[in-house]
Amino acid sequence: MDFSLNEEQVILLEGFKRFLESDIRPIADEYRDKFIPKDMALDIQKRLIPFGVVNGMVSESDGGMDLDQVTYGLLMHELARVSPDIAVTTQIYGITTKLMSAAPKHLKAKYQRDLMDCNTAASVGLSEPDGGSDMAGVKLRAKKDGDNYILNGEKTWNSSGGYSDFIFVLANFSDGSSDQGLGLILVERNHGYQTKDLEKTALNSQSTAQVFFNDVKVPAENVVVSAPNAMKSMLGTLAMSRPIVTMMALGIAQAALDEALSFAKDRKQFGGPIAGKQMIQDKLATMATKIEAGKLMALKALDQIDRGAPDQVHVAMTKWYGTELACEVVYDAVQIHGASGIIREYLVEYLNRAVRVFPFTEGTTEIQKLIIGRALTGISAF
Repeated sequence: MDFSLNEEQVILLEGFKRFLESDIRPIADEYRDKFIPKDMALDIQKRLIPFGVVNGMVSESDGGMDLDQVTYGLLMHELARVSPDIAVTTQIYGITTKLMSAAPKHLKAKYQRDLMDCNTAASVGLSEPDGGSDMAGVKLRAKKDGDNYILNGEKTWNSSGGYSDFIFVLANFSDGSSDQGLGLILVERNHGYQTKDLEKTALNSQSTAQVFFNDVKVPAENVVVSAPNAMKSMLGTLAMSRPIVTMMALGIAQAALDEALSFAKDRKQFGGPIAGKQMIQDKLATMATKIEAGKLMALKALDQIDRGAPDQVHVAMTKWYGTELACEVVYDAVQIHGASGIIREYLVEYLNRAVRVFPFTEGTTEIQKLIIGRALTGISAF
């Protein structure tokens, strides 16, 4: 793998960094722990479109920028460094526009343009209250009723769920359906699903919601992936998403390191800045090295995807190790701030809460270790 950036990547990243500082950071500062309304959230995403983070992974023929995964990961790293909340909304756009690009033609004709232009918002319904990482245990049912499916059940941890105009729902197709097993179906808000936003430790500037389906009638033509093929499709989507999530977590860690460096240079103690103390320099050096190590693992995983040969074991290693490293880095940034690190006036207090979300998303640390263990032993523990 060539670790150097080409001229096009350098120009794109430098322009994106300038845009983030001038246009996004003021919003991130104002709306830290304050909910961004849907109209405003969509307007922010529209402003991000030219840089490729919203629908950059979609082919040019479908209106995207057809960016490689490495470039996309680097962009998301920078976005999360400035605003983890906005980055989560952007990541969901990345996933849903990619799912839409692989949908049947009649669904693309109806939904794709507005989604790509951020005139509408979508979400993905995978996790359930009793299921967590066990996607095979999906309880949400899709029962055939003439030319429709009737959906009953609940999804949770739906990023952009409250914003959503429609959701890609993983459901168990059974009870009279000719297809049996897990399928993926597109459900419009107008079909009748209900959402309730969840209050979390952090990342409350964006929507994370429970979604309720109570006899929701959906046209059969809205099936995106027929049963029982959705599991394979969604696992592939997650494998592509996990290194991006890792880059986002490490972006938060980079922001924490930046704050710690600035604080250490300004904070005077025992006759000089604490940046001159050996223990502080030890922490700073360790933090920087951890970020670099995590990024290298993530970039390797993204490069493998670009080459068409993703290594699921390496992806799992990247996800658990990189996100846990990010948590360690942010914790040390808080320690360098001392008591100031737990005061909300200081950015690291928020970053310390925000980064803790990432070891849970796209499969927990424990699930990633079980994937690795299964590959090493040939024995499945789940």
